[in-house]
Amino acid sequence: MSINSRLRRNLRENGKAWLDMFYILRKELYGIFTDKGTLIIFFVATLVYPLVCGYVYNKEMMRDAPIAVVDNNHSSLSRQYIRMLNATPEVSVAYHAMNMEEAKSLQKKGKIHGIVNIPKEFSSDINSGKQATVNIFADVTSFFWYRNLATASAYVSRTMGYGIEAKNLIARGSTYNEAMSSIRPYIPQEQTLFQIGGYPSFMLPIICIILLQQTILLGIGVLAGKHSERNRFRNITPNNIHYRGIFRIIFGRLLAVFIVYIPISIYVLIIVPHFFNIPQLYTSPIEVLTFIIPFLLASILLGMTCSVFFHHRENAIPFFIFMSIPILLMSGLSWPRESMPDFWRSFSYLFPSTFAANGFVRMGTMGANLMEISKEHLSLWILTAVYLVTTFFAYRWRLTTIWLQTGTQDKKSRKHQSRFNRLKLNEGRF
Repeated sequence: MSINSRLRRNLRENGKAWLDMFYILRKELYGIFTDKGTLIIFFVATLVYPLVCGYVYNKEMMRDAPIAVVDNNHSSLSRQYIRMLNATPEVSVAYHAMNMEEAKSLQKKGKIHGIVNIPKEFSSDINSGKQATVNIFADVTSFFWYRNLATASAYVSRTMGYGIEAKNLIARGSTYNEAMSSIRPYIPQEQTLFQIGGYPSFMLPIICIILLQQTILLGIGVLAGKHSERNRFRNITPNNIHYRGIFRIIFGRLLAVFIVYIPISIYVLIIVPHFFNIPQLYTSPIEVLTFIIPFLLASILLGMTCSVFFHHRENAIPFFIFMSIPILLMSGLSWPRESMPDFWRSFSYLFPSTFAANGFVRMGTMGANLMEISKEHLSLWILTAVYLVTTFFAYRWRLTTIWLQTGTQDKKSRKHQSRFNRLKLNEGRF
């Protein structure tokens, strides 16, 4: 065969490959938009969940936690302590209980989330120079209730202590400036280096990244299960002449989900944070999309690798729901990555959300650009390449297994064997 004829044949085969890929792309898009389960996962979940999470934590900080005060001292100092406690933004003195039994009753009814008990000897201990105590009983059913009461009581106790010590020094002949310098030799000044925000400013971006990854994995698993159910041989691809090259199958399905998730990513990562007025310090949305592209590709290819094990669409749901909690923990949302054991830290690198969450949070809260998060960006591209290889071998293994199971018992099985041989011949081509 001459070189020109061989070149013409290769060009003709490549042209067919592109046509086959776009045919698969069109069929996959049709399958996505006509399947109710996939529509719910891809669109309804990504539309509703970020809004719910943003609405629940929209207040950023918990303030004015209701508490009860039991004042057994009834002195001017105890009343001053109560007024200062009520003036803090963390708690609000909602009830003045007569005794601890009444305060405990309010606690059991859920009307308060903490109790402050001022003992009888409170003012006498202060006037005699002894160390006075104030008992606090915090509601530990939520960390936020406990933190608010502990923070408010510590601040009031420290401030009152400074005032009492300053009065004693002035009474001994010191000037006001000398007394204040003795009490507080230095005054710390706080300055936020990056974003001014609360817990949602850190939490919501991570949840959005994990939401994108998990809906991608779950949706691809459901689609693969549907394809397997509709095929007599439980195959991952239909018996169609256009599905005759592994790479064209992979890229056709990859592009279908990628095209769907580009507008979804813009909504989840850019529009939702601005909707809830969460500060985002990144330079441009284009940088966010540039960073997110390898994350989407790696997540889709990971889903395609796992999807070969799902013979029914229901199989994907419990598997990925089970994996959601470990992925959430390993993302650094509630478990600091610095304190993770080496095994779990290394295991977390298998998931694209680990690098994407870290990079996206740094872009949003620190204003980092692509150069400053190049490590995470490069890691996502490496994962994309790795999962492209695993997807190829997973598809090849699944098709081989199907052929071995079906054998050549009837005419349709022989057609399946012939189709697999065409796939095998096209492995080295696009």
